Amino acid sequence: MSGRRSHHEKDGGSREQSRKPARGNARGHGAYHRRERGRGAPRKVASGKDRTMDTVRHQQFGRLGDEELADLSKLEKKADVERSIEDSSEAAGYGATLEGHRVRGVVVEVRKGNFLTRIDAPLPGQENSIPRILPTIVRGTLQQFDLGLSSLVAPGDDVELIVPPLPGENALHQFEAHGILQRTLPRRSEFRRLHPSGRAIQTLAANADQVAIVASTAEPDFRPGFVDRVLVCAASSNLPAALVLNKVDMGVSDDDRALLEVYRKLDLPVFLTSTKDIALGSDGLVALKNFMAGKRTVLCGHSGVGKSSLMLALDSSLGAGDVRTGAVSTQTGKGTHTTTHARLFEVDFHDGTRAEIIDTPGVREFTPAETDRQNLWGWFPEIAKLQGQCAYADCAHINEKGCAVLAALGRGEIHPRRHQSYVRIYETLPQ
Repeated sequence: MSGRRSHHEKDGGSREQSRKPARGNARGHGAYHRRERGRGAPRKVASGKDRTMDTVRHQQFGRLGDEELADLSKLEKKADVERSIEDSSEAAGYGATLEGHRVRGVVVEVRKGNFLTRIDAPLPGQENSIPRILPTIVRGTLQQFDLGLSSLVAPGDDVELIVPPLPGENALHQFEAHGILQRTLPRRSEFRRLHPSGRAIQTLAANADQVAIVASTAEPDFRPGFVDRVLVCAASSNLPAALVLNKVDMGVSDDDRALLEVYRKLDLPVFLTSTKDIALGSDGLVALKNFMAGKRTVLCGHSGVGKSSLMLALDSSLGAGDVRTGAVSTQTGKGTHTTTHARLFEVDFHDGTRAEIIDTPGVREFTPAETDRQNLWGWFPEIAKLQGQCAYADCAHINEKGCAVLAALGRGEIHPRRHQSYVRIYETLPQ
C-alpha cells in the first residue's frame, strides 16, 4: 500500500530549492536583493522620497517647555498659512488664474455649500443671459481659514465676485451662470447670536439698520422672554429695535397689555398688527411701514408668529412663491419652520417708498453673543440705572443680600417678567 511520501525523502521527481549565494556578512534573501549588482554596499530601501530629519526634530521638541511649544505651534501655523497664500499666487503661472467679469453684489441668502448674490448691475453685453440673482460659491483658498463662524458671509453682506465666462452664445442658459466669491467688504453692523451648538457665532444679518421683533398674542402665545433675548442682541450690536405684536384680531390679554406698557417706557416702539383683519391692524401696519421705509430691517421671531404673512401684507407683489407661510402645529402649539434660511427681500410699499427686509428663520434658541454674565446688566435699562447701588460690587442681581435691583423688584419698579428674563439669560451665558 502506497503511503504519503515524507518531505524529507528525495528522489528524481523532487529537487531542492535553489539558493542564492550569500555575500559578505549578509543573511537571507532580502539582504541579497537590497544589494546593487556589481557592488558590495547595500542600496537604499525604497521610500518614495529621501529621508529627512523630521524624526530628530520631533525628538528635540520633547525637550521644550509648554510656553516654547505654544510659540512654536503659532509659528508653524503661520508658516502654513503663508505657504498656502504663496501657492495660490504662484498658481497664476500655471494657468489657474480666475478669468471673468469682476462685479459687486449683496448676499441675498446663504445655503448649504453656497449662497445667492444680487449683483448691482448687469454684465456688459450679457444683460439678457445673466440673471440678477447668481448662485455663488466660495473659492477654495478662502475655505482654508477658520474664523470661528458658522458661515463666511451672511444676508446683507457686500461682496466682490468673479463671474466666469459662459461657454458660448449657443449655450447660454441661466442655470450655468454663477459667481465665485473673491472677498467680503467690511461690515457696518452685525446682528449675531451664539450658534445652538455653542461652538460658533452665527451672523444672522449684516449691514442692517434695525431689528423688528415679531410676536403674536396667541398661537403661539406672547413670550416676553424671547423678546428680551433679542433686545439684548440688538442693543449689544448697537442696533435700534422695535416690537411688533401680530394677530391682535385674536385679542390682547391684560397681562400682555401691561408688558407692552413696560416696553413703551423703555422707549421701545410697539406696533399692533393683524394680517387677518387689516382694518383692525391698519394703524400698526402704516406705522410699521414708516419705521421700515428707506432702511434694512431684520425680522426676528418664533415660528408661527406671522413674519411671512406680515411681509405679504406690507407688499403683496412679493407673492406666495417668494415667502412661504405655514400654520401652527396643533400638537405642540408652536409654529412650523416655513422659512428655512434667512433671506433679503426688496419691498415696495404702496406709497412708493422702498425698504429691505431680512426675514430670518423662526428660531427657538437665541443666546446673545456680544455679552457675558459680568456685563449683562448693561443691556437692561431698568437694571443699569441701579448699577453700583448694591451692597456688593460684584452683585449678580439674582438672590444677593443688599441688592438694589431686588429691592426695586419688590417695590414694583421692575416688572417680574423682565427680571425673570435677566436671570434666565444670565444662566445661559459664559462666566
